[in-house]
Amino acid sequence: MERWAVRHSRQERAVPDNSNSWSANSAGDATMTPREAEVANLVSQGLANKVVAKQLGIVEGTVKVHLHNVYQKLRVLNRTALILRTSTGQ
Repeated sequence: MERWAVRHSRQERAVPDNSNSWSANSAGDATMTPREAEVANLVSQGLANKVVAKQLGIVEGTVKVHLHNVYQKLRVLNRTALILRTSTGQ
């Protein structure tokens, strides 16, 4: 498992420094990866999965995987709850 973490940590990209960005530490006790935070930020701006994928240079299926992980870490059920969670900062 340690090798997996090291290998994947090298592949992560930094989240752009933006005051409206959903930070990787905003999840409380469940820390999101920088990419998950980036996807959560774009989705919370109301972008569709396909648009998020195009902006990040990934496929739509990867966006769905990241969203699934974000939902689990934030204990929300859908993108509406994610948007509410990010807008209230809870």
